Amino acid sequence: MSTMHDVAQRAGVSPKTVSRVVNDEPGVSERTREKVTAAIAELDFRPNPVARNLRTGRTGLVGLALPHLAQPYFSSLAEAIMREAERHDLTVLTELTGGDAEAELALVREHGPYLGGLLMYPVGLSDAQARTVARTVPTVFMSERAYQAPVDRVAMANLEGVRAMVGHMASLGYTRIAALGADHSGLPQRAAAHLRLEGYRAGLSDAGLPFLPELVCEVGTPDWDRRHGAAGVRRLIEAGVRFDAVVGFADALALGALYAVREAGLRIPAEVAVAGFDDLDDARYASPSLTSVAPGTAQIAREALVLLNDRMNGTAPQDTGRLIVADFELTVRESTLGGMAGWGGA
Repeated sequence: MSTMHDVAQRAGVSPKTVSRVVNDEPGVSERTREKVTAAIAELDFRPNPVARNLRTGRTGLVGLALPHLAQPYFSSLAEAIMREAERHDLTVLTELTGGDAEAELALVREHGPYLGGLLMYPVGLSDAQARTVARTVPTVFMSERAYQAPVDRVAMANLEGVRAMVGHMASLGYTRIAALGADHSGLPQRAAAHLRLEGYRAGLSDAGLPFLPELVCEVGTPDWDRRHGAAGVRRLIEAGVRFDAVVGFADALALGALYAVREAGLRIPAEVAVAGFDDLDDARYASPSLTSVAPGTAQIAREALVLLNDRMNGTAPQDTGRLIVADFELTVRESTLGGMAGWGGA
């Protein structure tokens, strides 16, 4: 494959001149431009679009900043963003931040000048830092946390989704529904957990069920995974807490709960129903298959790219941020449907 240096040598010019011709920049005479164009045709030179975007900072390259890929939701979101970006002829540069504010800011400092736009799931940023990010590069947040900054945001229906799930369980006769994954820290970084706990409370209220603190289980970590889900349910069982259903604030937690409930010799859903949030592929192939809230991941990706294109094209409002909340869908499967033996009791 021919390189820019090959073209420069054939045309008798510098590589910088070739770059100017390729990127249609001014400052090149018509005669020189013709020589370079002829050399490009003779050598069948094809510029690398990613490298070209890195050099020019044009909007063909967008950043995707995620805290990590350990939680299945983030890998699912990344895949949806990649698919949607391809439809917009955009190239995605993915970076992991670990949810650390300094890493999130460093990404913007280092890559911002080369990016046409940025899609970010921020965790550690303050309001002031969010404003800095928005001023540096056209940005859309995909986050449950609200920021006092002029940045667009696409969010899940966290509260509404869990509220619907609790209502579904209550309609089947479950009355002692445990919440798995709650957080009482008040930290803005845990906005999703706070909103889902609000949804849990609202669902109980809708069904006329009391809120019982002993049924609210924290997992002691922001990592919503199977291990902590199983450990949380084991703690409930060991403490003698009676429950007949578990709402995991993420599918990974709920899958861990499935394991711990079966480990205790309890039947699902006859004695304990289990449900999650995310509707990952693992949910439909679990045994029993897992009832879950689908948060509209494809819609989040689609809306985020539409908002980002507006920002990159300069057609979005400059002094305010827009908010889109994705639709959710409650997908009912085997883990909540079936007869009840009443192990938890009323």
